[in-house]
Amino acid sequence: MFGRKTTKDLMKLRNRILTGSILSTLFWLAWPMIVANLVNTSYNIVDAYWLGKLGRQAFGAPTVSFPLIMLFYSIGMGFAMAGISLISQYIGAGDFKSANRSAGNLLAFMLSMSAVLSTLGILFSPYFLQLMHVPPDIYPYAVSYLKVIFAGIPISFIGFAFNTIANSLGDTRTPTVLNIIASITNMVLDPFFIFGWLGLPMLGVVGAAIATILSRSIVSIAGLRYLTTGYHGLKITWSDLRIEKWWLKKVISIGTPMAIQRSSNSLGFTIMMSLVSMYGSAVVAAYGVATRVINIMSGFTWGLNRATSVMVGQNIGAEQYERAKKIAATTMTIIFIILSAGSALIYLFREPLVAFFISDPKVIAVGSRMIGIFIWSLPFFGLFAIGGAIASGSGHTKFFATLSIIRLWALRIGLSYLLALWLAMGSDGIWIAMTISNVVVGIITVLWVLSGRWAKRVIELRNIPLQPE
Repeated sequence: MFGRKTTKDLMKLRNRILTGSILSTLFWLAWPMIVANLVNTSYNIVDAYWLGKLGRQAFGAPTVSFPLIMLFYSIGMGFAMAGISLISQYIGAGDFKSANRSAGNLLAFMLSMSAVLSTLGILFSPYFLQLMHVPPDIYPYAVSYLKVIFAGIPISFIGFAFNTIANSLGDTRTPTVLNIIASITNMVLDPFFIFGWLGLPMLGVVGAAIATILSRSIVSIAGLRYLTTGYHGLKITWSDLRIEKWWLKKVISIGTPMAIQRSSNSLGFTIMMSLVSMYGSAVVAAYGVATRVINIMSGFTWGLNRATSVMVGQNIGAEQYERAKKIAATTMTIIFIILSAGSALIYLFREPLVAFFISDPKVIAVGSRMIGIFIWSLPFFGLFAIGGAIASGSGHTKFFATLSIIRLWALRIGLSYLLALWLAMGSDGIWIAMTISNVVVGIITVLWVLSGRWAKRVIELRNIPLQPE
């Protein structure tokens, strides 16, 4: 797995994606990414477990910080999604030289953007937290946590770039192994930095942030080594680390809707967090626990999402449009079944799941009620998420970006204020609005996918496709 990846290896991956059984290839690609996402989720789960021992104020810091972190991450990640469209479609079309150049451009772009976002995040995060009406007892913990996380954005973005490139080629295993190693490192480091074990200073929430950044650097360092020494026939040199006009033009066309969608969503979730914060630290903590429990099931969605993007992208690149449509239909059916079964299990064990993180009776009561209301919309959210994967792989992102913005701003935020504040339903109104938003957009996503309007490639071949030697 960690040996030199050759062009011959890339051709094997490509042939399986273009000609293999759709169902077996989908799970063959997806299971490592499902594991990787569950592992990545463990960053937050492990942090939450240890910070919960310090009280709900320390526990609430990552919860209120998460929307802001995603607001900054989403800008770069939206454009990174365009990298999947371009690299996977060039691989599918057999234009390996353009795939290599696209990978170099993507890495240079992510490095440049991360430096800017890191600086802005460090400078302005305290003011954003004030605008979010973060409870005063949580605010100082959140400020300290965010400054460390934002300082580590460049490290995180290098890892994101490597994962994107590797997945676009069809290699889902190497990033998974690296992420597992990073996660285990985070689990080990967390208590040492949080509680000051073995003579280290007791850093609390700052320690959790430091452990996260240090562990993520493992993926970034290893990823850079792969990409610069030869990886599945691709090799990024100093001359490849540039942002070319042709690449930037294409990425702006594909990535701008996704960047707007992701940043708009993250801003919307920031507003949602400010609404939740109005009900006090107990509700904030309950919201944090419940979303972490739900994120465990979303790990399955993410793995199938990325596998779908890769398969759709490469098959569209090879102009196998009917196969791309079959891939989309198969994935949506699978995700709905899996998430329906998972939702039932989470509902049955919702109270002990919440209690695992924090023993506060009020938090357990609110968290259990939230899960009881919201969990049944998770299968519809899965359909919506797969729609995003299809949009990313095909490069046709405008419709999905628009739908995503409507889901959050009109259906979720609008209904939350209507139900929670104007109709005086309290936090229950927020959970009901979240449920409605998922169900509505899930149904609309199915109709869009069935229309097949996304099934055409967005690349122009820059080199004559050749079979590698």
